[in-house]
Amino acid sequence: MKIKIPPFPNIIITDSAYEDVESKTVKTSNSDPLSDNLIMLAPFGTGKKRLLRVRPIEHKNNKYISAFPNPIHLFLSSAIEHYDIAENVRNTNFPKCGKKYGDDLFLLDIEENGTHTCYNNFIKYRCSSVIMLISSIEAFLNHIIPNDFIYKTNRKGKPVEFNKVNIESMKVSFREKLTQVIPQYLKKIDSEADLKIENISILDLYSNRKNLIHLKTNAEDDLSVYFDEIDKMIKFDLGKAIENIIGFMNKVEPNFIEIQEN
Repeated sequence: MKIKIPPFPNIIITDSAYEDVESKTVKTSNSDPLSDNLIMLAPFGTGKKRLLRVRPIEHKNNKYISAFPNPIHLFLSSAIEHYDIAENVRNTNFPKCGKKYGDDLFLLDIEENGTHTCYNNFIKYRCSSVIMLISSIEAFLNHIIPNDFIYKTNRKGKPVEFNKVNIESMKVSFREKLTQVIPQYLKKIDSEADLKIENISILDLYSNRKNLIHLKTNAEDDLSVYFDEIDKMIKFDLGKAIENIIGFMNKVEPNFIEIQEN
């Protein structure tokens, strides 16, 4: 599965605004006067004209420019790609590399002080997928809340209010943002989206990611260190989590994630 990665921002402008800005723009084919903070005017075949952000990337004294991608979609795309790579390793490489050791047991060879590339890649890409998925949903939760929204709740039995800056700070946890702030915002925009199923999956995913990011080493011996966290990640239904995150985003903001046709 692939998703479309739109630019951010992606502002449609009128013909007159486009012509006015274009008339005041100095055209150049030389990168010297260009900064790293650019705005692009882009006319498309559909007749729509858009205002986009551009961030040049340098390579061998040349600058390559394109529309700045939405990080939410970019992170989600990376998570999906890494999940697919891990599944391909399991489905394709494991049968090729595994040597039969019993009736239904296969060994991926190891050597002294060395491990098997296929086995490593499966774990590596699943870990990366988990981390990028949470990065995507965290960015989405911040993105969807308007700058003027005020979150009302209670702390130690007293009513408190949090503005957008507070909501994006450590004052509001990921769990609270997901299960309290967003539903409160959805009521404000008269949406009745049922997000409970997605919430459970996302919170399980968040717990997985937290364990991976903050690996603990306090154990009885080295045979126990790290194992439980990686074991939970391997058992976790990552494919379903990806579906639930896409479902969550599209319930909160319809058509936010578009699946790309093959």
